Amino acid sequence: MYNKIYEKREYIIFQVKGGYIAYNTKKCFKDGHTHLKHFEAAKTAIDLVIKKRIPKSTDEYYLVSLIRLSEDNNYIEKIHELINTRHSKGKKDKYYNVTCKLIKRGL
Repeated sequence: MYNKIYEKREYIIFQVKGGYIAYNTKKCFKDGHTHLKHFEAAKTAIDLVIKKRIPKSTDEYYLVSLIRLSEDNNYIEKIHELINTRHSKGKKDKYYNVTCKLIKRGL
């Protein structure tokens, strides 16, 4: 296995060729690890899981990473609810400022 470069409680971070692996040592490796590109993202994920915080402005991959690291079923369920809400809303349309377009056209 790789050398750990960070440890906090039961969580550790390994540096690998393509980035970093954050791992919860209380879970089996297959279910309790996630791959992230940046050390700070891995470190923040561990802090979020420990504090049971859910970031609202992040992508689904990162939310699933939090699920993989966590053992708290309530926390995991809240993240699943956020993911499901995002899926039910669908992708947002691009925003166009109509007023600016009219001004540029001289209307």
